[in-house]
Amino acid sequence: MPLHITGRNIIAALLLGETVAPMLTTTGAVLWVGSGTADHASSDNHLKGASVAATMLSGYPIRAVNQDTFRGLYATNVANFEWQEWGVKNATTTATSTAGNVFMLQRKQESLGTKASSQQWQLTVDLSLTT
Repeated sequence: MPLHITGRNIIAALLLGETVAPMLTTTGAVLWVGSGTADHASSDNHLKGASVAATMLSGYPIRAVNQDTFRGLYATNVANFEWQEWGVKNATTTATSTAGNVFMLQRKQESLGTKASSQQWQLTVDLSLTT
């Protein structure tokens, strides 16, 4: 799955020791789910449809060599729609925020099912950097 331009730029900045805030940490990383069905566009910095964010569960994200794992929990009162897309972002403000320090690392368009208001769902995303 390709990176978004903003995600690519953040990685390039970090390689040179530049400061990036907020980082993709327990308090800075957010998993978004949405209803959009449009294809990936590397210039996007948001999800395509109605969307809801979940902050990281305690202890996440975690890294194991070249894989980062992000995990968020969606309570019964949120994200009650058909999940058609998800994304890893560094801000909780809005899904469409394009402020200079807000970036979407990746977005994936795929059907994950329909969440009902009687359900609590957990989303886990594993991102691997490979050679």
